[in-house]
Formats: sequence, C-alpha cells, structure tokens
Amino acid sequence: HADRAVAALLGAATARGAVARHRTPVHRVEEHGDGVDVHTADGVLRARSVVLAAGAWTSALAPGAVTGGLPPLVVTQEQPAHFGLRPDAADAASWPVFTHQPALPHAWPSGTYGLVSPQDGVKVGFHGVGPVTDPDRRTFTPEPRQLAQLQEYVRRWVPGADPERLDPISCTYTTTPDHDFVLDRRGRVVVAAGFSGHGFKFAPAVGRVLADLASEDPGSAPGAAPARFALGRLAAGPAPAGQPAAAART
Repeated sequence: HADRAVAALLGAATARGAVARHRTPVHRVEEHGDGVDVHTADGVLRARSVVLAAGAWTSALAPGAVTGGLPPLVVTQEQPAHFGLRPDAADAASWPVFTHQPALPHAWPSGTYGLVSPQDGVKVGFHGVGPVTDPDRRTFTPEPRQLAQLQEYVRRWVPGADPERLDPISCTYTTTPDHDFVLDRRGRVVVAAGFSGHGFKFAPAVGRVLADLASEDPGSAPGAAPARFALGRLAAGPAPAGQPAAAART
C-alpha cells in the first residue's frame, strides 16, 4: 500500500531526527570540497553528503560530475486509469496487487500492472509506453487510444472492475536504456535515478544502499552498490547475456 508505506518510512525517518520539508523546490546541487550546497526556494542547505533522488528532474539538478556519467534518462508521461468496482465485486481489501505479462502475441502495447485504492477503484496501467515529456511541461491529457486499450484489457482480464467507469490519471516514468536503476556516488553526491517504473517496491532495500553510499569516504571508490547499478555502466557495453534487468517485474 503505497501511501501507508510512504507514511511509515517518513515516520521512521523523522523519529530518528530527519526533517521533512515539503513544497520546497530545489534549484541546484553543488559540491564544494568539504560539503554539498542544496539551493532551494527557501535558501541554501549545506550537508556533508547529499542523496539526489529527484526522479524526472535528476538530469536538471545533478552536478556536472554526476550528469557526465548518467546513462540517458528518458522521461515519459504514463496514462493509467482507475476503474470503478462493480457492485458484486469482492471487497477492495481482498484485491491483490498484480502484474501481468500476457503470452505473445497479444493486443496490448506492453504488460500491465494493477492495484486497488478503496476510494478510487482499481488502478490499471501499461508499462512504459507513454509519450516522451518534459516533467515541467506535462500535458496531463489522456491519450484516447491507450485508454480504449485499457478498457478492453479490463473488460477481458479484470472481473469485478467496470470498464465503463474510468478516471484517467497521469504519472511519469524515468527509464534507463537497460531498465536497471542508477545507484552510485560521485564524491559527496549519491544519485538514485532511472527506476523505470518499478523502483517503489524495492524502496527499503534501495534506501539502505543509499545510506551506505552516503556514509562512505567521499574520496574512495563507491562500494555499497553492485556495478550493474553504476552511473557509467553503459559505457562498458550491455550486460552479459542471461542477466535480466533488476526489475524482474513481478
């Protein structure tokens, strides 16, 4: 349950001294020898090290030492939808979170995922098929053809959901060429990016890796994350055959 997970993680962090600053836009991040300056709308924050986990805004905010090694990050506007539950559907609390990769050939642009919100119904979406976008200039406009495909998918595969009662929603994916994450460090700046639509379910494990990276000697080589998540990994060529993306999308 995404909202409860975020609340639990945020509560655990603040209980240990973290300060959450909502609605505080960050303009840039700069490393200066013995520290890092985070320039925000409310002034400059200085820290010994910084974890940059800015999603679609990573490339715009990262210092040059990071952007110079980032693999290409493609930001897309994805268009899932909430579908209302039928009157005879099972109680929302009993619905599973699911992913589905239909056997080929199939009529859909990708596999799908879904989960239930008691207030909104069943969220169903395709995986990483939206148009490329600028995160500051998103249209939030539903794409009629994709919505029609979602309706047909729900009609065929999601009993209990009403394909005619839908509320389109919008989100972004930030995708790397190999669909693996970026978890790495350059000096005092730790970067977490390119979660390619499947990073959230790994959040506790990713958080531990990022904390370890941020605690390392900034003058040393990063050691807390596997090389498959390195900033510059794509410069060395594709991953060996037989090693799938970390997503496993299950």
